[in-house]
Amino acid sequence: MKYKVKIIIDKIINFFLPRTCFCCGADLKTKSLLCEDCVKKVEPVKGLICERCGVMLKSGGKYCHNCRGSKISKYKCSFIRSALQFNEPTRALIHAFKYEKYLNIAPYFAEVMYRTFRKYPEYREATFLVPVPIYKSRKRKRGFNQAEVLANHLGKICGTPVLNALVRIKNTKSQTKLTRDERKQNILNAFALAKGMESQIKKQAVILIDDVCTTSATLEECALVLKKAGAREVLALTALRE
Repeated sequence: MKYKVKIIIDKIINFFLPRTCFCCGADLKTKSLLCEDCVKKVEPVKGLICERCGVMLKSGGKYCHNCRGSKISKYKCSFIRSALQFNEPTRALIHAFKYEKYLNIAPYFAEVMYRTFRKYPEYREATFLVPVPIYKSRKRKRGFNQAEVLANHLGKICGTPVLNALVRIKNTKSQTKLTRDERKQNILNAFALAKGMESQIKKQAVILIDDVCTTSATLEECALVLKKAGAREVLALTALRE
């Protein structure tokens, strides 16, 4: 009986406040975020990927060009994985979440991130999830840090506590239209360890959490700070891979 009442209520709500696909705008008859056609376009990160940074490889090999050979030793973030590929529907969802404040999208991303978390044993020894911070003025304007929201939802699912161990001390410009080298320069020295975090980070394995990974420059800069603070290992997990 309760189930039937719920169906009736949902139909009434949908009549007055119709739900539409976040990607194409098609009408939805369920609580789904995307229509059936757009759901079919959502693709997990799969196939051949770099063993360190997780980028999808077009041809064989263990590592991508940027991680191959002796270059791998320079990285502080030892293991990066992402749940979904950055494409039309996932871009629409992350944009609605970050910039239009549709926080109801966060549990969806947390769930797909958990599937990736569960897939890789490398994550199991981690003590904390550490969200990548945004600058304080940007957080005030937006009202939230998307990485922190994702980390909080993921932490509840996987049982790993969230530690806000980092602060952003440099208000960098958007990385969106920058080249790989420009991204590295833009994000240089942008982060610092939050006060009182040394004792909690020392000798621990932690997982950086962010929404999108493109070149991994941001994750690497965060990992550098955590390693300097004594972290035993820094891994990373993001919702999307561009």
